[in-house]
Amino acid sequence: MEETEIGSRIRAPIGVIMGHVDSGKTSLLDKVRKTAVQAREAKGITQHIGASFFPRETIEEVGRAIHQGKLSLKIPGVLMVDTPGHAAFMNLRSRGASVADIAIVVVDLTSGFQAQTYESIQTLKRRKVPFVIAANKVDRLPGWKSNKDTPFVKSYESQNVTAKAALDSKIYEIMGELGTLGYESDRYDKVKNFTKKVGIIPTSASSGEGISDLFLVISGLTQQFLMAKLETTQKPGKGVILEVKEEQGMGTTIDVILYDGTLKEKDTIVIGTRNGAISTKMRAMFLPKPLDEMRDPKDKFQKVKIVHAASGIKITGSGLTDAMAGAPLYVSVTKDDEDKYKQLINEELAEFQIKTDKEGIVVRADTLGSLEALVGMIKEKGIPIKSADVGDVSKKDVIDAVITSRSNPEHGVILCFNVKISDDAEEYANIEGVEVFKNNVVYNLLDSYLEWLEEKLTKQRKEEEGILKKPTKIKLIPEYVFRKNKPAVVGVEVLSGELEPHDLLLNEQNKRVGSIQQIRHNNDPVKKATKGMQVAISVRGPTIGRQIQADEILYVDLRQRIALKYISESSHKLTEDEKQTLKDLELIKKRAGLTYWPFANN
Repeated sequence: MEETEIGSRIRAPIGVIMGHVDSGKTSLLDKVRKTAVQAREAKGITQHIGASFFPRETIEEVGRAIHQGKLSLKIPGVLMVDTPGHAAFMNLRSRGASVADIAIVVVDLTSGFQAQTYESIQTLKRRKVPFVIAANKVDRLPGWKSNKDTPFVKSYESQNVTAKAALDSKIYEIMGELGTLGYESDRYDKVKNFTKKVGIIPTSASSGEGISDLFLVISGLTQQFLMAKLETTQKPGKGVILEVKEEQGMGTTIDVILYDGTLKEKDTIVIGTRNGAISTKMRAMFLPKPLDEMRDPKDKFQKVKIVHAASGIKITGSGLTDAMAGAPLYVSVTKDDEDKYKQLINEELAEFQIKTDKEGIVVRADTLGSLEALVGMIKEKGIPIKSADVGDVSKKDVIDAVITSRSNPEHGVILCFNVKISDDAEEYANIEGVEVFKNNVVYNLLDSYLEWLEEKLTKQRKEEEGILKKPTKIKLIPEYVFRKNKPAVVGVEVLSGELEPHDLLLNEQNKRVGSIQQIRHNNDPVKKATKGMQVAISVRGPTIGRQIQADEILYVDLRQRIALKYISESSHKLTEDEKQTLKDLELIKKRAGLTYWPFANN
C-alpha cells in the first residue's frame, strides 16, 4: 500500500447521521459518495457503525449550484459517522453522538417522527450536540416532480400548488413534533439564527434534491459556530473504538474515531477490553480513501504513518482481540500516562460489560457493537443469556446449548448474527436437535427465536394440561432411501405413537442420531404421522449408512418428565403398542446406565 501523511491546523468537524430505520440515512451519504453501501447492507438496513470523510472539494462541488463558486470553506471537510437506525443500536448511536460536533437527524417525510427519531434527538439533547433535520423522501410526496441533483429552493419553486402544499404540511408536522421536545424550528431557508432554531432541510436520496443544501448548511454551521472547537492540538491522540473486527490478512483490527490530537505509527495506546484496560503498541494504521466507507470500502485502505484528528482510522496491533466497541483509546507517552488512562478507562468500562447468566441461550455476533445491540434486545425480553461472544459458532457452543436444553429446552438454542457455524458444530446441533437461528438482520433474528419460543411454550402448556407426547417408534424402509444426508430423506413406517417435526430420534444405544425436519405423506407435508402410516421424513444430522442404517428401528426421545407422568399417572392414555414402546425406552435407558430412568436426568 502507498504510504501517505495527512494533517491540518483546523480539524474536520465530526458529524453523525441518525434517525429511524429505513429513513434513508446511508442512502443520503451514498448519493454524495457515489457509492452503494446501503444496497450492500442486509435488506438495505445498516447493521454496523461506520465513517466516511467528505473532503472540502467535494462539498464545494456538490453545492456549486447554490454558491456559484463563491464559497471557500475553511474546514478541510466533514467526517460523517453513519449509525444504525433500529432501536437495538441505541448504544452505537450514543457512541457516534459522543464524539460528534454536529448531527443530521433524518426523518422520513412519508412516515414522520418514529421511535428512533425521538430517541436520537434525546441522545443529542443529553450530549448537547447541535443538529439539523433532513426531511427525506420529498420525491414521494403527492404531485412532486423531481429535479435531479437540484438545490431544494430551486426545485421547490418549480413545483405545483399541490406538491408545495403537501410539503408545507409535512414540514409543519415536523415543527410541531420538535416543539413538543422543546425546540423551535423552521424550513432552513427561513431560519435567520441557527442558534435559536433547528433548520429543516427537505431532501431526496433518490433524486439528489436538497443534498447540496444539507451539506452546505452543515459546513456553514460548523464554520460559523464551532471553529474554536475545531482547532487541532499536537498532543497525543484521543479516540473512541467504534468496532472490533477480524480482517483477512490483518488479524483483529479496531475501527477508531480520532477526535483529538495525533496518532503516530508505533505509538503506545491504552484501550478498553473485556478484561479491563490494557496498553499495546500499534503495528500499523490505515485510512479509507476520501468518500469511502470504513465498514464497507470500495478501495483498499491507505497505510499512514501519522494521522491528525478528526479521522476514522483502522488500527492493527497485538492484544486487540478483546477490545470493546465503545471503549476509549488514548496515546500514552509515559508510564504515568499509562497508569492514569488505565484507571480512567476501567471506570468507564463498567457500563459496557455484557453480563451473562448461569443458564440461558448462546449468542454469537460478528462484532462487539452488534453483540451489545443483540444482547440489549434479548435482555429487554427477559431472556437469560449463558454465553455472549464475538466469532463463529463452535462445537463447544453447541455442547453448552445441549446441556441447557436438558433442563430448559426453550433456552437451549444459539442465536447467530452475521457469523458462521463450523461443520462439526452444525452436525452435532442437528443430531441433538439444538435450534440454531441465523440472520444478518438483528431484529429479524430475535423475532424468529421469539416465534419459535412461543411454539415451544405452547407445547409445554399442553404437556402441563396432560396433552403429552406419546411414546413413538419408527422403522426405516431400506428401499425408500431418497437422500443419504444434509438432510437424510428416507421412508419410514410408524410402529407406535405420533411422529412430528422437531422430534429427536434415538437409537437402541441411547444415542441421539438426528432431528426430524419435515414429514411428507403422499408428497404433501403433514404435521403428524400416526401408527400404521408410511411417510417420508427428512432428518437433520445423520448420514444413512453411518449414524443410522437403512433398516433400523428408531425411537423418539421422550423428555424425563413426560415419561414420569405416563408411569405415575397417565398410563391409561396409552395403547398397548405405546406402553411397549415406553418399556423399550426404559430398557434402552437402563442399558445406558440410567438405572432409575425416568427419575434420572436424561
